[in-house]
Amino acid sequence: MITKIINLNLMAFLLVACNTDNNASTDQETMTSYSANEVKTSVYAESVVRADVQTWLFGEGTVRAVHREFLSFESPGKIIYVDQTLKEGDPVSRNQLIAYQEKNLPIDGQPGELSHTAVRDAQVNVDLARKNFIRIKELQEKRFASQQDLDEVEARLEQAQVALENAHIVAKQSRIISPLDGIIARINIKQGTYFSPSQVNISTEANALNTTPVLIIDPSSFELMIDLPSFYYSQVKAGSTTIFQPSTGSSQQGQTKPVHNAMGIVYSVSPSINPATRTFTVTLRSTSGAEYLQDGAYLSVWIEGAVAKNTLSIPIDSVRFENNKPYVFKINEDTHRVSKTFVKLGLAGKQSYELLSGLEQGDRLVTEGRSRLSDDDVVNVLNDKSGAIQ
Repeated sequence: MITKIINLNLMAFLLVACNTDNNASTDQETMTSYSANEVKTSVYAESVVRADVQTWLFGEGTVRAVHREFLSFESPGKIIYVDQTLKEGDPVSRNQLIAYQEKNLPIDGQPGELSHTAVRDAQVNVDLARKNFIRIKELQEKRFASQQDLDEVEARLEQAQVALENAHIVAKQSRIISPLDGIIARINIKQGTYFSPSQVNISTEANALNTTPVLIIDPSSFELMIDLPSFYYSQVKAGSTTIFQPSTGSSQQGQTKPVHNAMGIVYSVSPSINPATRTFTVTLRSTSGAEYLQDGAYLSVWIEGAVAKNTLSIPIDSVRFENNKPYVFKINEDTHRVSKTFVKLGLAGKQSYELLSGLEQGDRLVTEGRSRLSDDDVVNVLNDKSGAIQ
């Protein structure tokens, strides 16, 4: 009987021991499973590197051809000739005749050679005055005319010559001739219509474009004038590099067209500050890529500013702000956990910040996916240090 009781107690002890071992094993398995299944956030990362950080100042404005001429008749009259072979976008040469008003007549039927009524009349008067002057001078030498007679005909000759010069001016004002090699940007006149200078409205750029008879531009060089805040004055230098960035267009299929940038320089910097706006004027001129610019286009420009040479830098995409204080998520290469690290920044370039303190060269920072992160989160880095996708 005693032996049976002992055996029963032994069996009960063994069952309890087995249950205890099973529970411990289950608890350990649960802990291991939790660590292995901890949520990892997929991110991309870049390293802290040494590089030049170039700052750029931003501006916007309307670009214009450096050489552009608004051409108009300066006297009223009927337009009897407009070169019918020319249209907007066509090239023209310097001194090429484009149009003329009445009282101009082609010489030998060639429209490029003109004779104006006022010039013809003035020339006749000059010729007559010159003949009289020569005749009176011969008579005066023979003492058949007085010095006073000679002075009078000489004065009439000078008056006739002045009248001829004025007639040439009148003739020029009744013609439109290209003053430069370029292309026709606007033609607002038609042959056979009447024109008066009062029709031209130059109160605004748009009005001038629509009312001036002809606009010619040289598309080889463009300029842009912008106003910048006065505190940028020390950062802008004549000769600095600029980037002209046209706005992105869309094709008919809704696809974005490629945008080509033009390069240029700071042509001039005004030393005067506008007291009303506290701005100063900067003139920029293109040096290459003029074929990508269009007269009258509104575009963005970037002006080269201060630069930090061979400095520690971090990608702009890695930085976030908390109460206006910048911080990054630094990755621990061993634990794959991130730590929220506050940093001190210097100059800001288009792609990176100058790093003054808070990190060391080679530290890996989260650049994409940081919006979903918190301090001490586990991450799965999708790219290696070379940038290749793992």
